[in-house]
Amino acid sequence: MENKNFEVKIYYTGFCTYIIEAQDASEAILKARNLPVNHNEILSNLENWEDADTAAEIKDEESKI
Repeated sequence: MENKNFEVKIYYTGFCTYIIEAQDASEAILKARNLPVNHNEILSNLENWEDADTAAEIKDEESKI
């Protein structure tokens, strides 16, 4: 059987931890969303999100990888 070409997207989940002063959880979430992402932290806790991974066959010969 001949191999086919696919465009594959692998998704990950990650998080950043913030200490926020707020009136309630909703306000704390809104404030945290406006803060910059700590790239060192998010890279250290990435996990594979297998249910979101996709592969689509590439039919156009010019699109081969």
